[in-house]
Amino acid sequence: MIILASSSPRRAKLLKEAGLDFKIVSSDIEELFDENLEPHEVAMYLANLKTKHIAENYKKDVVIGADTIVVYDRKILGKPIDEQDAFNMLTTLSNQCHDVYTGVTIIQGEKEETFYSKTRVCMKTLSELEIKAYIHTKEPMDKAGAYGIQGDGGKLVDHYEGDFFTIMGLPLKDVLSRLKNFNIE
Repeated sequence: MIILASSSPRRAKLLKEAGLDFKIVSSDIEELFDENLEPHEVAMYLANLKTKHIAENYKKDVVIGADTIVVYDRKILGKPIDEQDAFNMLTTLSNQCHDVYTGVTIIQGEKEETFYSKTRVCMKTLSELEIKAYIHTKEPMDKAGAYGIQGDGGKLVDHYEGDFFTIMGLPLKDVLSRLKNFNIE
């Protein structure tokens, strides 16, 4: 069986649409990391931490965990703590490009693979009114970087270079390719 070590409805939706049968067991660990790590290392470290936490109780199953971070000017933009924080993040990202990293770990027993995917995202010039209207939808409040490209936040994006699903939180093509190396019952 496949275990998704995430409570993200976006990740669950992607796996479901890929035709995979899975169970959700979310990790509640504190996401602490060494500030000296490079962004891709942070994404992989956090994905690995979450996945290992769940995999301890599911030794025979294939456990998939992921973590997505938004990086602008070498600073990691996490989930906003409140609406003002979301406003500040979106103001910072307005008319700028940033990188989205999604780290993924897949574990089954002793077998483990950790990797990451990176996508460059460029935002439109956003007015204060547009930002406040978007925040009013509440969509940005549980998203790294304070936006979700698959929802209303997609209207804020000018263009991106790379994998759309990396921005959503699970580089599906890479995950499906690597799952072939595991025994799924």
